[in-house]
Amino acid sequence: MSTELGEKESDDGTGSAPARRRRFGRVARGARPHWRGATSALLALTAALVAWNTADQLVPGVGGELAGQLAVNGVLAVAIAAVVTGLLFVTVGRRAALPWTYTATLLMSLVLLLTLGAGATRTGYFAAVGILVVGVSLLGGAVGGLLPHRGRRPLRSRDPRVIAFALAVLVVGGPAGWLVTAGQKPVTVVDDGEATHTLGRNPAAAGPHSVAELTYGSGHDRRPEYGADADLTTDSVDVSALVTGWNEDRHDLWGFDADAFPVNARVWYPQGDGPFPLVLLVHGNKSNATSSEDGFRYLGEQLASHGVIAASVDQNFLNTGVLDRSGGLRGVEQVRARMLRHHLTVWKAWTEQDGNPFTGKVDLDAVGLLGHSRGGEAVAAAAELLQNERVDGLRVRSVLALAPSDGQSTPDGQAVTLRDVNYLVLQGSHDADVVSFGGLNQYERVEFTGAEYRFAASLYIERANHGQFNSRWDRHDVGYGLPKLFLDDDALLPGEQQRRIAKLYATAYFTGTLGGETADLALFRDHRAAASWLPDTNYVSRFTDSTAVVADEESVRIDGAEEAVLSPLPLRSGPGEDVMHHVEWAAEQRPVVTAAAKARPGIDAVVFDAVATGESGTVTVRLTDATGEHAAVPLADVRPLHTAVPGQYLVAPWLHTLPVTEPVPQTHRVPVESMTRHNPAFSPEELTSVELVFDGEGGGSVFVGDIGVTGGRPA
Repeated sequence: MSTELGEKESDDGTGSAPARRRRFGRVARGARPHWRGATSALLALTAALVAWNTADQLVPGVGGELAGQLAVNGVLAVAIAAVVTGLLFVTVGRRAALPWTYTATLLMSLVLLLTLGAGATRTGYFAAVGILVVGVSLLGGAVGGLLPHRGRRPLRSRDPRVIAFALAVLVVGGPAGWLVTAGQKPVTVVDDGEATHTLGRNPAAAGPHSVAELTYGSGHDRRPEYGADADLTTDSVDVSALVTGWNEDRHDLWGFDADAFPVNARVWYPQGDGPFPLVLLVHGNKSNATSSEDGFRYLGEQLASHGVIAASVDQNFLNTGVLDRSGGLRGVEQVRARMLRHHLTVWKAWTEQDGNPFTGKVDLDAVGLLGHSRGGEAVAAAAELLQNERVDGLRVRSVLALAPSDGQSTPDGQAVTLRDVNYLVLQGSHDADVVSFGGLNQYERVEFTGAEYRFAASLYIERANHGQFNSRWDRHDVGYGLPKLFLDDDALLPGEQQRRIAKLYATAYFTGTLGGETADLALFRDHRAAASWLPDTNYVSRFTDSTAVVADEESVRIDGAEEAVLSPLPLRSGPGEDVMHHVEWAAEQRPVVTAAAKARPGIDAVVFDAVATGESGTVTVRLTDATGEHAAVPLADVRPLHTAVPGQYLVAPWLHTLPVTEPVPQTHRVPVESMTRHNPAFSPEELTSVELVFDGEGGGSVFVGDIGVTGGRPA
């Protein structure tokens, strides 16, 4: 494009043009056609991207707020463009007459586009904005120069208009073609061997019970299912002392204030006399106008068919969204947990109320909580709250978290700790929202103090994302409009498969820990027990229970390593709460990790957690008893040591600002019977030490920890 430099300036008789130029800047007589084309194209691009971003956020009740925010952003963009253009005019403009209309439009567009939100990758989004602005400007300039206008010249060889058009195609088409074709190869399922025990049935299959459905709510909610059409009515709850920031916009959207929060839920329940266990399901933080609670219908119907009452709790009014851009609610995470306690007090009253459909049909000594995202953190906080503020006759036995956040709910400034409660957490490697496996921190904050058997388990799922645990959410975890294109959605597990995993684990977990069907509990020690029914991908399972006795990490000795440090597990978002030994060794070295073991009757297995972060070679587990007898078995005979599961959720690794993956440990369980087969003279009950011998010819690197034994008397 030719510039406006050298164009003649007007003279209105107030002074010579050179004098005005020295004082104010050069003014062009009129924009050239190519600059008009570039300006028009840039305006069209900006309008399209802003409209796309806005449409992605548009849900009932927020249109006015979106329009207001868009108007504010527009005024801000115009003001900044005007100020900066004016400064350029009186500085640069003294020496050269710039295309002022295009310059102002460019500045306005950049302000608008760069404030839309970058989603999962600032690097990718900012690069995309730069490419589109340059490419569309070139395209607009080329088209503008080719359209009919006074003085248009016929096309010539090496015509600037043709060159501009070709450059536009190259600048936009190249990156666009890369973005369309970029992505990961199909998942390679690693041979993980076979489990010692396998399940005799598919827990994800429908159960034997017929299922009925009803809703309960305030009776005056604007949503019919919780208002006029509610089957059971509940009293509202005043939480105004805990929540701040509830404003008129929220009142207009929901029809109530913080002194009258509704106790709403959709219930699926088995037909029969009962009593049945009760599980509350609670969604996470999606749009505050989306019926996220209905996204757990698949779990509610599944659990009810297996003899568990499932109530999916409505907490949409606590979710952030368009209405919260100016600061939003505060105190919400504490209220999420407290509202669950209110729901349980309602259920307790119903079991004692004549004429209620649940009278005498709810086993309040067998209550479970399941939550997703912020709901996954809320269920842990609610379990702790109910331990501190008990409801007579009601006991939460089991908590299940799906891709939970961690560290947002800190009552009294302390992280949530669960005591004598079963805990299970599922997380996807391709979660672009809760990008780090924060549930491992809560896993570490589970304590067993009583004689009753309890366990904690985790499952890390390659190619699972955040949103697909809820059927009302989608494959795009974060971002609106253009930023969504950088998420590698094609790499994800199909939503049905991800929810099948959740169904399988939730059914086995709650029927086992609440309903006494313990045959399926082998699944939590080893996911391979359900290999026949799980989708084909890679899994990492972790497990500990109230019988486990692990060596103090400070007492573990490491010999023959290049470097061995005790450090927090490096999760994507920073150091985790799990402290492990990071062992690195060079070629020809053969490090040995030795942990003292306490002799006890009834030991059934040696356990440890490990993940390789480099080559590891072969690993041998070697035990020694009090008489000096040894027993050894190659770890590969039980379960191979795995490397970190890939966690690239964007279309290219370089788009990630955080590490592409994180080292999630696998719990290895070596049955003592496999040891005694190798040496019948070895006595597990007199075990004194456990050794892990690493033999990698070219060196290696591994995280290892929680070396101990399980079985026998509870710890």
